[in-house]
Amino acid sequence: MPEMLTRDGHELVYTTAGQPGAPAVVLIHGWTSYHGVWQQTMEAFKDGHYCVAMDLLGFGNSAKPRDGDYSIEAQGQYVLQLADTLKLDSFTLIGHSMGGQIALCIASMLAPERISKLVSVSGVVAARLTLIAEREGFRDMRLGKLLPFYYAIARWAVRNPSVARRSSFRNWFHDMDAIPYESWEIDRQMTLQTNARFSNAEALSAIYSLDLTDHLSKITCPTLAIFGRQDAIVPIADGHLVEQHVSNSRLVLIDRSGHFPMYEQAQQYLNAVGAFLTE
Repeated sequence: MPEMLTRDGHELVYTTAGQPGAPAVVLIHGWTSYHGVWQQTMEAFKDGHYCVAMDLLGFGNSAKPRDGDYSIEAQGQYVLQLADTLKLDSFTLIGHSMGGQIALCIASMLAPERISKLVSVSGVVAARLTLIAEREGFRDMRLGKLLPFYYAIARWAVRNPSVARRSSFRNWFHDMDAIPYESWEIDRQMTLQTNARFSNAEALSAIYSLDLTDHLSKITCPTLAIFGRQDAIVPIADGHLVEQHVSNSRLVLIDRSGHFPMYEQAQQYLNAVGAFLTE
């Protein structure tokens, strides 16, 4: 069952799986996403770990204030405050996309001493996206921010898979047709929430405001970077940056996978994370 944390007057939703007292794993979703992206991950590892996933400020079912601080550092502080609330002194951190950027920020800048292991899944490092993601992302965010009805129309339109194939959703996957369309319906709804049009835009700007390349060498915990070889959202070069600059790290590339390896190649993704957690 989702639970609620209030920080700075804002309500943040989170969910847990497993038993408190087991090794903790804190999971951070990406831009326009929500905690449900980790459902398979939590189900797979809840027997041996205490898994915690939150909806970041501005996303999912958490508060979406127009004047919220959506910087990468501020989101990282919210994650740490949730860990404090749950009395998690040390934990494994797993982040996807912008969540990977937040996780890397925590492990290098905010609280490196608290992170026992780190997994960055398609994680942003160098404050950039691919050219197509930049072009279409900024277009959608501008339209969504200026036209309140834009998200509502888009949400109605992408009920049809053929429309989604021609939209920016096509960039999420290597092969959209290989995944049951209904299995990521909530992801589409979360991305296109009308009340998230301001937080989506601000968070996109935040991604471009923090280049972590020069901070990666400060990460001391064992680190795993996972990328789909066909990622069309975050350049695979960012995974190589982790491999090059984090001393105790390695990079796993998953073939026939785009930006969501946990959806598109779930077993390979879970095998890689599971092996890393049990090392």
